[in-house]
Amino acid sequence: MCRYIYTIFCLVTLVYSEQNVSVYKGILTPDCTRAYYRIFVTRRVPPRNYYYFHEYIGLDQIVPNSNQGKMATAEVDLNFRIVGGNIVSIEDVPYQVLYGRYCGGSLIAPQWVITAAHCKDKETFVLAGSTQRSKAKSYNICAHFIHPKWNSSDTHSHDYDYQLVLLETPIPVTRNSRPIAIGSLDDVRQGSMASISGWGHLQFKKSKMQDLVRRVKVPVMNDEECRTLPNGYFKNITPRMFCAGYRAGSKDSCQGDSGGPAVINGKLVGLVSFGVGCAMPDTPGVYSKIPVVRDWIRAVTALPL
Repeated sequence: MCRYIYTIFCLVTLVYSEQNVSVYKGILTPDCTRAYYRIFVTRRVPPRNYYYFHEYIGLDQIVPNSNQGKMATAEVDLNFRIVGGNIVSIEDVPYQVLYGRYCGGSLIAPQWVITAAHCKDKETFVLAGSTQRSKAKSYNICAHFIHPKWNSSDTHSHDYDYQLVLLETPIPVTRNSRPIAIGSLDDVRQGSMASISGWGHLQFKKSKMQDLVRRVKVPVMNDEECRTLPNGYFKNITPRMFCAGYRAGSKDSCQGDSGGPAVINGKLVGLVSFGVGCAMPDTPGVYSKIPVVRDWIRAVTALPL
């Protein structure tokens, strides 16, 4: 008998926040069967025995050499300074993963990644744990959960651009791979500086995926200002989206960063959804607000978010 018996299956989950039934798909292996039973049948999630990114950073700043002896609750200023960004260590962005080889994602629990729906549900692995894309470890995907309202809106083709990914085995929590907590809508306000990271292109259609992870910091833009930008492409952004970037351009996410994290105060508030070119004047990046779909994430993952 083969080590793994692969069976294509459909996962049917009641999404309480949306009050409808959605069908999800994936590949069922023995490890995935156990995860499926625990999460979707018993709805049991083990107590969290690790620190989120903002808690870990807080401990490092507030209680040096504490061996994580107590939780830190102070607001964290990450002082962050992709296009126009800097190469950083994965220790600075341990929640960052690659979904397949050409999209980003964020680790929200050891066995769960959130990425963009437009990155599609064909990938079979995520890469995590290394500054270098070429040296990151691969973790098999069990199942994909695309938001039931993705691509169903007449308002904007990128509305509800959310996808959850269940992994076959949990990613170990270390300095190089650590889940990030989901922030609140209050964090996403005009002028707040969002940290964007990824291995994406440095120039639109003139570059390639990078081997070293980069990070850039861009300001959240007022929704009305974004809607009235000259080219009109942003006029239909929805309440599930926010714009971030400089009117003059120069700093932005780019191709290959899709699905990757937008972080404010050490918490995940968005994911890279779409843009027009990369880092051009009056063309900010557009990010899907993650706190808006907290209830859907809870319904799918059973995580106590």
